[in-house]
Amino acid sequence: MKKIIILLFLLITSCAAPSFDKRVDYIYELNDNKFSEFIYQNSFKIYSLQKVNDNEKVVVYIEGDGLSWIDRFTPSSDPTPKNPLAFKLTKLDQNQNVIYLARPCQYIMSSDCNKTVWTSLQYSETILETYKSILSELSKNYKEIHLVGYSGGAAIAIYLASIEDLKIKSIRTVAGNINPDEITQLLNLSGYKKSVNFYSIEDKIKDISQTHYYGSKDKVIPLELHLNFEERNLKNKCIKIEQVSASHNKGWDDFWIKNYQLNLNC
Repeated sequence: MKKIIILLFLLITSCAAPSFDKRVDYIYELNDNKFSEFIYQNSFKIYSLQKVNDNEKVVVYIEGDGLSWIDRFTPSSDPTPKNPLAFKLTKLDQNQNVIYLARPCQYIMSSDCNKTVWTSLQYSETILETYKSILSELSKNYKEIHLVGYSGGAAIAIYLASIEDLKIKSIRTVAGNINPDEITQLLNLSGYKKSVNFYSIEDKIKDISQTHYYGSKDKVIPLELHLNFEERNLKNKCIKIEQVSASHNKGWDDFWIKNYQLNLNC
């Protein structure tokens, strides 16, 4: 159990948490009434901010793990992020349709929320099915969907791309946990409680345009995670791995201003 705790702690920041109200107020300030709020009602309530204008293509951003832990032995009582980086990137995206999806129990609690949801069950069947249900609804309304996953949200984006009927045309990840199976191996730690094999998913999505951005100063996601992924896909023109001068949660805003545009590899 300690191994799981240490791994999950590595994927979040360890500073003392501001109050829940302050974290909610912060995203309201960032939003400044430019995006409409929406709550997806599934197994978990998923908080969303949206700016949509037509039914052509939509870019969907998935948040990271947020404030899952206070310190390496103390789970947070609420995973709402102090720094909602995925929403900051959403705001910079000038496409006609952009949607931000928080993670379960971020910004909105329900009776299904408990600490295991944001510590060991991020990629469990129930949570993955929650996002699959959301994307199924979006697939009815848009001709194509493009995913952007930050940190732990990257794994969810990669899983969703493996579902054939979801109209996923591209994946981009930012400082992403792009393979939860491998990251546990690299750090010699116990794995998540999950329902899918992420190595098998890699093969399922090999024909979908992918760009995986990793930070040269990232102390959370091991460099080898991206280098090994690149090695496994050297001959695949659909997949690009790019280094960015950024840490896990700093330096991405300036980069995204110049790189939010869709640029399909295949």
